[in-house]
Amino acid sequence: MTDLSPLSAKPYSSPRIYLHWISAVIILWATFSGFGVALMAKDDAFRQWVESVNPQITSVFIPFFAWRVWLAMTAASKRSKTLQEHLASTAHIAIYILVSSVLVTGVLMMAHPVNMLGLFQLPQLVHSATALGELHEVHHVLCAILAGLVAVHLLAVVQHQIRGRSVLGRMR
Repeated sequence: MTDLSPLSAKPYSSPRIYLHWISAVIILWATFSGFGVALMAKDDAFRQWVESVNPQITSVFIPFFAWRVWLAMTAASKRSKTLQEHLASTAHIAIYILVSSVLVTGVLMMAHPVNMLGLFQLPQLVHSATALGELHEVHHVLCAILAGLVAVHLLAVVQHQIRGRSVLGRMR
């Protein structure tokens, strides 16, 4: 079995580490706040604030996430991998695909232009009420799947920590 300790595994580059933690914060915030406000009344002030801020944060995040995926793909190892490494690689690719899908459906489902930090507006791209409703449903399903995959990812990190193979050691 391959030792994945910080001493035997090559650490990630600084940009990859920073982009990972930026991604983690934004994805966790958007997930918890998005699902959390769904339990509130539509006219609740906090819900309206979250529904105004989240599209701005996640839209600004898109180029950073694209950079992260590009760095991950260009750093992908050509060496043979163990089964565990293949599973981890597959899980990360699934996370990248899901995050990309959530970001795209999130932009497409906006039923109004989004004011981007008071600097400019992102236009509404889809105007059909039927299409917007379907995009909204697909977005929520993708968010739920992503939340499950992120939970599995976090459990794998905990498992590695317990077994003495600190993945977090490579992410500092």
